[in-house]
Amino acid sequence: MRDALFILFVIFLLLALTAIRYRKQVIAMIRIHRMMKNAAGAQTEKQIRNEGATKLVNCAKCGVWVPQNTAIVFPGNQHYCSMKCLAVSKN
Repeated sequence: MRDALFILFVIFLLLALTAIRYRKQVIAMIRIHRMMKNAAGAQTEKQIRNEGATKLVNCAKCGVWVPQNTAIVFPGNQHYCSMKCLAVSKN
């Protein structure tokens, strides 16, 4: 039992000395890991925001891009940005 404790102490001492010797590299690896973790988290937040985005459609008269939920849809799947464009295109 005493020999096992001595071996564990020597291993711990070697690990501690190695960590002290390579502390700059260890700190750099920790920072890289945190940066990658934050980048992955930001990507998922961006995906969540994009899921709530509405599709854009092109106005058949003036060519303006408007959200699909605010566009005026005419039969034949034509989209208009406003009643003014719809009235002008009928004339």
